[in-house]
Amino acid sequence: MNRNYTPFILFILAVLCFAATAFLHYRVPASWLQADREQTQQHITARVLALLSDAQQESAQLGKLLQKDKINFTKLLSKTHYPTFVYKNGRLVYWSDHTVIPDLDLPPTIRSITTVRNSYGTFVVMPHRAHGYHIFTYIPLQVDYGITNDYLASGLQKSIFGTADVRLVLDNPGRLPQVTTDQGDFLFAIDHGSGRVDAGFDNLQLVLLIFGTILFVWFSISVCRLFLRRQRYTQGIVLLLGLLVGFRFALLFLNLPFLIVETELFDPRLYAASFWSPSVGDLALNVLLLVAVAWAAYYLFHKNEVLAAVKAYSPQKSNLLLGAAILAFFVLLAILFRFYYGIYHNSPLALDINQSIALERYKLVMYSLMFLHTVALSLFAYMLASVVNVLLRKSDAWRPYKVLLIIAVTLVALAVLLDVPWVPVILIGTVFWSIILLAAQHRQAISLPYRTYLFFFLIIVVSSLTGAASLYTHFQSELLAYKQKFAFDLMQGNDVLAEYLLEEDVAVRVSEDVLIQSKMKGPYVDAFFIKRKISRQFLPDYFDKYEANILLFDSQGRTLESADTTAATLDELRQKYATTSNRTEYTNLYLVNDPARPHTRFYLKLIEVPLGTQQYGTIVLQLSLKELLPNSLVPELLAGQQHQQPFRADILSYGIYEKGRLTYSEGEFDYATNFDRSQLEKSELYKQGATEDGFHHLGVKTDSGPTVIITTSKYGAREVLSNFSFLFLFFTGCLIIVAVLYILLNRERLRDFQPNFSTKIQLFLNFGILLPLMLVSIVTASLVTGSYKKDLLSSYEKKGEAIQDHLSRPTTLEVLPDRNRLLRRVASIAALSEADVSLYDRTGRLLVTSQPLIFESGLLSKLVNPHAFAAISERQALRVLADEHAGNLSFNALYLPLRPDNDPEKLIGFIGIPFFDSERQLDLKLIELITTTMNIFTVMFIVFIILTFFASRALTVPLRMLADKLKHTSLTGKNEMLAYEGADEIGMLVNEYNRMLLTLEQNKVELAMREKEAAWREMARQVAHEIKNPLTPMKLSLQYLQKAIAEKNPNTEQMINKISHTLITQINILSDIATSFSNFTSMPEPKAELMDLGAALHKAADLHTNPASVKTELRVPEEPVMVMADEALMVRTFNNLLLNAIQAVPADRKPLIKIDLKIEADNTALVAIADNGSGIPAEIQHKVFIPNFSTKYTGSGIGLAVAKKGIENAGGRIWFVTEEGEGTTFYISLPLATT
Repeated sequence: MNRNYTPFILFILAVLCFAATAFLHYRVPASWLQADREQTQQHITARVLALLSDAQQESAQLGKLLQKDKINFTKLLSKTHYPTFVYKNGRLVYWSDHTVIPDLDLPPTIRSITTVRNSYGTFVVMPHRAHGYHIFTYIPLQVDYGITNDYLASGLQKSIFGTADVRLVLDNPGRLPQVTTDQGDFLFAIDHGSGRVDAGFDNLQLVLLIFGTILFVWFSISVCRLFLRRQRYTQGIVLLLGLLVGFRFALLFLNLPFLIVETELFDPRLYAASFWSPSVGDLALNVLLLVAVAWAAYYLFHKNEVLAAVKAYSPQKSNLLLGAAILAFFVLLAILFRFYYGIYHNSPLALDINQSIALERYKLVMYSLMFLHTVALSLFAYMLASVVNVLLRKSDAWRPYKVLLIIAVTLVALAVLLDVPWVPVILIGTVFWSIILLAAQHRQAISLPYRTYLFFFLIIVVSSLTGAASLYTHFQSELLAYKQKFAFDLMQGNDVLAEYLLEEDVAVRVSEDVLIQSKMKGPYVDAFFIKRKISRQFLPDYFDKYEANILLFDSQGRTLESADTTAATLDELRQKYATTSNRTEYTNLYLVNDPARPHTRFYLKLIEVPLGTQQYGTIVLQLSLKELLPNSLVPELLAGQQHQQPFRADILSYGIYEKGRLTYSEGEFDYATNFDRSQLEKSELYKQGATEDGFHHLGVKTDSGPTVIITTSKYGAREVLSNFSFLFLFFTGCLIIVAVLYILLNRERLRDFQPNFSTKIQLFLNFGILLPLMLVSIVTASLVTGSYKKDLLSSYEKKGEAIQDHLSRPTTLEVLPDRNRLLRRVASIAALSEADVSLYDRTGRLLVTSQPLIFESGLLSKLVNPHAFAAISERQALRVLADEHAGNLSFNALYLPLRPDNDPEKLIGFIGIPFFDSERQLDLKLIELITTTMNIFTVMFIVFIILTFFASRALTVPLRMLADKLKHTSLTGKNEMLAYEGADEIGMLVNEYNRMLLTLEQNKVELAMREKEAAWREMARQVAHEIKNPLTPMKLSLQYLQKAIAEKNPNTEQMINKISHTLITQINILSDIATSFSNFTSMPEPKAELMDLGAALHKAADLHTNPASVKTELRVPEEPVMVMADEALMVRTFNNLLLNAIQAVPADRKPLIKIDLKIEADNTALVAIADNGSGIPAEIQHKVFIPNFSTKYTGSGIGLAVAKKGIENAGGRIWFVTEEGEGTTFYISLPLATT
């Protein structure tokens, strides 16, 4: 297929994919939609039937194990995989799961497989009878926590419904798709809702859009390649970028792909910064586009030979470009800083390694985007560094540092003046340029491959430091805002929004709820149902920060809960709280102030509920602001996600000062002892806060007079180093992966890679240190992690034993029958031990708990863990430490037997102690361990990179010294021996070198004598040959004259005159030959001095410039090209080459001589002198530089030999390229002088 048609075909295919996507989105056929929904129904039905089949087999097997009078939990649990509940005589006797909430002693009246829904979710329940037992197996379809946060998420079971967005309908299914059993019994219906009609084809649309995008990008690349093949590089690259940028704008304006499929990757709730980056996916596309722009710039940088153009810049332009390049990198760093800050600020993900070590998939996406941005930065930085490297050759040593200092100081002043947090960025950029400038001025000391290797590591260090600095800035900003809001909420007298919601929303809805009215009327008051309905349906998420207690009173003002101890009657409650000082602007709403705990908030709301004619019951809402420093994870577990504390609450303390005197404090920090009150007079305390002894204090002055000091642990150098270490290691790992993939895809490049000995040493040492260091770090972290876990579990067991000891005392056993006294006893022990304690009876049912919210919210049922029940009651275990789950939260729970006086023969109950923060405590320990390990590893790795560089330098110094001596070792010059102290391998090499020099000196004299003899023999042969040529005609002329005189020829005088002229001509030739060889043998040694090669070329060209007979083209740079050589010899050489070039042109052509001078990349000057002559025949090309060889009738033939000798003495070389009939070009390469 013709390549010119490829872009057109790709474009047509891309357009077709986009058109198909639009068609499916706006005009999907109803038959397709129906077929898709039927397929979804079939998949769900198949999964449900498969689960029912397994559950049925399990129930049948369980029924065989049940005996009439004995239940063995241990045996039954080993055969149970589904939540199973067994009843006998209407009483629950076995359960396999304590997270599913059934009615404990009221077995479901179910005779066939059916679906039930309660306050905690929706389940398929399968009944089974065996030996008088009723077995009910629960298959969860949907869970409903009523709360959404990081730990709890309500929704359908993904194992059954996958990603289907449907609603379960249990009653009146109508024409909705139904899921039934094999016998046709209805289970539930599937309601797809009234969403988009194309919702069933989201995945197909997404695939088409992705495929169309790939085709469009391929089309753009193909069009670009057409221009590149024609060497129109700039037009091709600009067109490619234009197409990609235009396509990116189209995706943004059309809100694709989020418009067609609401994937998490393009969900604004996960990340949203601006129109340009409304999601993580959009941010990824922007970063990929940035990488494409960086690659395009790098490609054009090389194709357009920017460095060669920079070399020709004038000094003034060079200085301006130097400053611009340095400033450009600071701008790139500022952009990188804002990129990091935007990610930290606009994403709810915990990207600070000091707060979370969990590497979730979207966190990995974020870190990968940071790496890609670093790749783009490295490409731009490489181009800037290359330009600066070239400019340094044209500048004095200190000028770049002066320019850098001026720019850095100016930027710091602007940052301070504008109050922007860019000072760390400027410092990082200054250090980067200092290293680059230093390395450029000593580039001979580092090989090019290793320079590239170190450059990428330097960029990784720069990017990691920028990311850590950005995170530090973001943390400080967020911390200040949080502390200020904390102080405002703390000192606010009343919660205006809470009062409004209670009066205008909650009270109205509760009083008008028919179900609540009916529940309060009946003889049996379902207090649990009423409380749960109010807390879950009527209290908005705003009240998550309040702890709610609900009291119920009948129309006579009597409490409807026998277990309530707050107040026996409504009048008693009013007398206690409904005072004039506690009134608010709303009726029956009171704000209670506690003198023992100032600056706390406690609301009491009385809601009248109509129960009949002129009869009103009363529901009392008690709302108290939750503790701001919880020792338990329960408040966070039961709070909505938006109210979770963004900082570590366990390290936050606050103190309240009035007129310089501490009036109240809360938290671990001791203000009376550790806080310097003189800080209260400093303005800095109220702006950015003050740091003292590892703590950060922020003061907030309130309108009412008191000053609040909020204190947290200092977020300092260790935390910054931890984030830097993590980013550095992550980027390094990504770089290694990219390098490995590149090697696997380009194996021929690996074969061409030939590093020098120093680079090999450095690479081997780096990896030789990296691997053991990594292994040691991993092993150490594993061992310490195991030790941490063991210590943590041991602390749980010790705390549990202490609680068990207190509860086993007679004082506790005496109050067992009295639920209220028992509750107070358990709450007291829980407060002292700082743990949540639950007490279960002998049958495993909950008696009392210090944390009822966990059970009321449905996270756990009021049954003990069945595995703990089996281990303690049947196997007499002393304790059971179980791994449990509440939503997405994993935690440890300790269960112990409750025995009177710890009598092992008597078991009267179970003690349950859930450690909801066990995972967090372990995470904090692991964070400390891992960050410490990473810090040590990173610092040691960077230090070792530096040390290996200097170590390789030290190891190769003798080798470089030996190589330098070998360069100057010759048979003609004086050779110096090496001095090296040491008996190692290098010492052996040096000794052999010195021994070789001694042998060389011995052989040099003999060799010189032989060379002289050979040279003189050759010289004599050549001189004899040259002299013989004119002697022959002289002899013939004299013989002819002698014959004419003997014959007395009449024209003798004319003949004598003619022969005399011939003899004089031949004698002159002999004289020239003698003079030339005399000059060659007595030629002085060239004197190396600093000279301008361009000026010498101008002099030689001026001598041979004759517009009438010769056309000369001279191209020489404007700035001086300085070399170390003999100027007189160079001028003679150029004269000789120009004369030869002119004489080599046939008579039928006008000589065209081209003279070029340019600077090569290897720091050499290259002179090219080209003619349009006849060229040099191949058979004599090897004789061109031999003395006495010439293709001309006149001339001695030693000009090029003398030129070759002089150029080689100056460290250069001379060669030629010729083509017969076209001309010859002579090249002279000389090293540039180092200034």
